[in-house]
Amino acid sequence: MKAKKIILTLLTFVLLIFSGFCQKEPDFPVNLSHALHLTDSIKIDGDPLAFIWIYADHPEYKPAKAPGEGIACVDDVGRFLEVLEQAILDYNKKEFVDLSKKMTRFLLYMEKEGQWYNFIFADGSINKSHINSKLDFGFWAVRGLRGLAASYRVLQKHAPHSGLMDSVKRSIHRSEKYFTNEALDSPDDGYLLKQAPDMTSELLLVLTKLHETSDFNYKSEIQNIAQSLVKNQFKKHGHELNGMYFCWKNIWHSWSNNQALALMKAYQITGNQELLGSVKRWGDNFIRFVIDNNFPANIELQDEGKGKIEIYPQIAYGMTSMYRGIVELYKITNQEKYKTQAERIFGWYEGENLAGVQMYDPETGRCFDGINKENVNKNSGAESTIECLLALFTQHKYSKRQEWQK
Repeated sequence: MKAKKIILTLLTFVLLIFSGFCQKEPDFPVNLSHALHLTDSIKIDGDPLAFIWIYADHPEYKPAKAPGEGIACVDDVGRFLEVLEQAILDYNKKEFVDLSKKMTRFLLYMEKEGQWYNFIFADGSINKSHINSKLDFGFWAVRGLRGLAASYRVLQKHAPHSGLMDSVKRSIHRSEKYFTNEALDSPDDGYLLKQAPDMTSELLLVLTKLHETSDFNYKSEIQNIAQSLVKNQFKKHGHELNGMYFCWKNIWHSWSNNQALALMKAYQITGNQELLGSVKRWGDNFIRFVIDNNFPANIELQDEGKGKIEIYPQIAYGMTSMYRGIVELYKITNQEKYKTQAERIFGWYEGENLAGVQMYDPETGRCFDGINKENVNKNSGAESTIECLLALFTQHKYSKRQEWQK
């Protein structure tokens, strides 16, 4: 009897080991080679901080600084942490946890009492004079918070109760004085950050992600901000621009047009049907217009009700913003028309664009910086690379969902 128990125990042990070896890792849909090639680190006060270089120029694609700005910025590090977040949490790439922590320390270094600087120089000093790096709570602050929100989710799983996680939480709380209901409420603009719906849409992405961790309660802010974004949507039945979200005053631009994605995230928290209806109006009308007109970069609604359209430059930041929004709408509604639109937008990366050029190279992991009127910008800097990777993650999850439904 004792011998049988020993044999059964050994068999169980062998089966557990065998199943561990045979367990298949989830397919990893992106090539991070170029992005990792752009990452670097520096020690500041003895702490290792990691970052991603701003530029990489064709044809050598060596990391390059931005003249007058610096070697790295919060704008890019914050969003690259979202790439690492998905790699770690969705695809079990634990080897990136350490890099994620070091990039988190970079963001913490750039935050001061709830406001943020953006650029650092090669010696590790902060660029405090450039117009896009002065201490402020604007675009780079929001993108920094996007990174901290992504990092917080990683730390919840891989370093709970750590000192770094506590530091992230304190940093987020320090910024609250700039984005709570009391800070944003305006009789004229509603709940908008700096009167800018595009900037506010990225803030809404931060708040929805943090709220879903259950360690933060931003439901009231989410509801108020979302309704303010809906109010900044052009609504005119039968008009070709019906459903367009204004990014700034009477202008829509493709980059940072994250209103649709943010509103769908807010809808899943609040259940407010008005938010879903707003994004459906966008998908049913405006996105169809954008696709039919070859993905404009900028549209200005003029006094006579006509749209002044600028086609170029077309960049990954714009395409990914639209793509993730329409995919999220398809996930919620399961309507085929949104699936078709999503595939058409993603096709821009695959060569279905005015230049007829494939913008992403899966062999190298590079994404070209954009399409201009005269040519394709074949540089491959951090922003283009990051935004393309976010689109690829979205596309992979979306395609897997298609397989599950068959």
